[in-house]
Amino acid sequence: MVVDHPSGTDIFVDERFVIPPAKLAITTVATPHKIAQARDDNGHDVTDVVLTLDEKYLDTFGRGKYQGVTRDHYVEVDLGDDAPQSGPLWLIAQGWMHPTDSSINVAISQGQNVKAQGLSLEVPDGQGGWVVAQPNLGFPAGRKKICLFDLTNVFRPGTPRRLRLRTNLEIYWDALEWAQGLPATQLRTTRLAPDFAELHYRGYSVINQPNQSSPEVPDYNKLSGTRQRWRDLIGYYTRFGDVRDLLAQVDDRYVIMNSGDEMTFRFAAPQPPASGWLRDYIIIGDGWIKDGDYNSTFSKTVLPLPYHKKREYTAVPGILEDEWVYRRYPQDWQKFHTRYITPEVFRNALRSDKRR
Repeated sequence: MVVDHPSGTDIFVDERFVIPPAKLAITTVATPHKIAQARDDNGHDVTDVVLTLDEKYLDTFGRGKYQGVTRDHYVEVDLGDDAPQSGPLWLIAQGWMHPTDSSINVAISQGQNVKAQGLSLEVPDGQGGWVVAQPNLGFPAGRKKICLFDLTNVFRPGTPRRLRLRTNLEIYWDALEWAQGLPATQLRTTRLAPDFAELHYRGYSVINQPNQSSPEVPDYNKLSGTRQRWRDLIGYYTRFGDVRDLLAQVDDRYVIMNSGDEMTFRFAAPQPPASGWLRDYIIIGDGWIKDGDYNSTFSKTVLPLPYHKKREYTAVPGILEDEWVYRRYPQDWQKFHTRYITPEVFRNALRSDKRR
C-alpha cells in the first residue's frame, strides 16, 4: 500500500501482539515529540537511552529463569509540559521483545513459576500513587516493532502527563515519543497488486546481534548457508515459480513456504506524491505461521491446513484429501503445492554412506 500524507504529519501501524488483536489501521499523527524524561523502576534516569531511535535499548531489568520472562519492572515517562491537555494523544513506543516459545511456556506452566504478564499502562491517581489505566496491552510482536498506546482521556484531571509501562517480559525499548492524533482523512492511499511474485529457494542470512540487549537481525546481503538446518515439517509445499494466483485476495488460498524459501515481489511504480506531501509504504499480508517446536501442536507436519473460519486446531490431522482447504481448492495441489518435503536428509546428515 502506498500512503501519501502532508508534510508535518506521520503515519504508524500498531505492531503489537495483543488479544483481541490490535486494529489493522493506519494511525495519522502530527510530527512526534521527544519525551521530557524517562526513569526505570530503580529511579535511574534513562532518558538518553529512549530519546531517539538509535538501536540503543533500555535494559535495566536483568534476566529471569526462563528466556523472555524476568522480574516485574517498568519505565516511567514524563511527556513534558507541552503535551496537550485534551484531544487525541498517542504514545509511540519502538522496541522489541525476546520471546518465550512453546517448550518454555510448558515449563513455566508447571510448578510455582511466575506467569508472563503483558504490558499495562499506569497513570498518576492524583493522590501520590499510581493506577492501572489500560491493562492487557500485549507486547511488541517481534523485532523492531512499533507499539501505539492511545493516551486520549487516560490522565485524571489535574495530574501530570506521566505514565508507566509495566511488564515482567523481556521488552527492550529503543525510542519513546508522543504525538497528537490527526484525522485519517488527510491520507491518500493506493493499493498495488504485485506485477511479479516468485517463490524460490535462497538459504539463510547471516545473523548479527551486537549485544544481549539488541535483537538478532539478519544481514540480507550475506548468506551463512543453503543446506537444510532444521527438521522440516512433513508435507506438501508450494513449488517454486510464479505464485501470483495464490496471493490475489484473502480467500484461504496461500503459498506454503518452507525454511530457507524466499518470495520476491515487484510492483509498478506509481506517480510521485504531490508537492508538499510525503510518501510511506505498508506491506499488507494475511497468513499463518507454524514452528517445529516439539511442544507446538502437530509440529511434525504441515497438516492441519489453516483457514479463516477455523479458530481451534485440536483434532489430530488425517489425510490431505480430508482437509477443508484441499476439498475447496483441490486444483492447487495439482498446480502449486507439489513439492513434498520430509526430514530424511536432515535426519541422516551425520550418518556414514553405508548407513543411509
